[in-house]
Amino acid sequence: MYSISFILKYITFVTIAGVVAIGYYRRLILTFRIFGKPKKRDFHKNPLPNSVGIVFAILFLIGSLPLIPYVKNIQTFLALFICIFFLSLIGFWDDLKIMNTRKKLVYQIILIIITVIANDLVLKNLHGFLGINEVPSLLGLLLSVFIGVFMVNAFNLIDGIDGLAGFISIIAFTSFAIIFWVLDYKFYFGLCLLLIGIILAYLPFNFSRKRKVFMGDSGSLFIGFIIFIMTMIVVTNMEPIDTSLIHRSILPIAPMTIFLIPMVDSLSIYTYRLSLGVSPFAPDRLHIHHLALRITNSHLMSSIGISSINLFLIALFSYLAFQMHHTCFIGLFFGVFFGLVFFTIYLRIRLKRIARKKYHERYPYIQG
Repeated sequence: MYSISFILKYITFVTIAGVVAIGYYRRLILTFRIFGKPKKRDFHKNPLPNSVGIVFAILFLIGSLPLIPYVKNIQTFLALFICIFFLSLIGFWDDLKIMNTRKKLVYQIILIIITVIANDLVLKNLHGFLGINEVPSLLGLLLSVFIGVFMVNAFNLIDGIDGLAGFISIIAFTSFAIIFWVLDYKFYFGLCLLLIGIILAYLPFNFSRKRKVFMGDSGSLFIGFIIFIMTMIVVTNMEPIDTSLIHRSILPIAPMTIFLIPMVDSLSIYTYRLSLGVSPFAPDRLHIHHLALRITNSHLMSSIGISSINLFLIALFSYLAFQMHHTCFIGLFFGVFFGLVFFTIYLRIRLKRIARKKYHERYPYIQG
């Protein structure tokens, strides 16, 4: 499975199958005009297929069949895939009808609880991360559910411009593939390859002008959920490691670095909205990708720029993990993280002031 030949063949096969499946689904949507309701943050005026994420889930289920021989427990495998598929269906319904936020959140919590319990992914020990070792069972479950809800919705929020969610997910699954290769988790390594192939099939459609599609909530929730599962697998794994090379307490930093951009975006936008006295869930166009879009005026360049920063930070912290004392490394990570959070909040405040100034210069006779 780890051979270059298998990796290239598998990804190529999945990509070709994905292009065919997404193309067929797009024609189906256009023929029967199964379009979702427009949302406030949409850039496009004309209705477009916005629920391609359901194709991701179907390809994921079919493409994972060759990986079943590497599954250690078939029951956990079934529980995992049932939850993934149901979450995709919830996202699909939200794409078409716009589901009530609270109801969608309740469904997410239920599926996350089932997943972490069935797959034994509840946090039990952080091995000294932030000074925490053993975690009580109930607290571990609550913390695991919180992480799941945050990650799923954080990834959903960054899917605002063409290509960004696709680029970020390819970087994430490539990074996780390397981790699972080191841990010798062949099944999850194969899943990473499968997901990379699916996203590679999606990106040409997403950037196309004539054949454009969107993954929608069905896709972003699906990808965010899988990234959460892989995060918990890394954090809860008990594989022996060489502590002379890397301290176990910094293992949680690996998935946090991979997921850094969605984390920074979510925390900064929630903090900014609360500072204005509005709901943290109120829709707007002030996410990181919207700020980048104001500078570049290009979806492609904005997505490449943000993804490049994410890739650079992953490479930087991967290198420093083997060079620094674990306490200093954790401190540096959180210093960079909160620095980025405050910087993006400052950018929002600055851009709002500039927009207000231009408005008053254009309409000096309007007060307020």
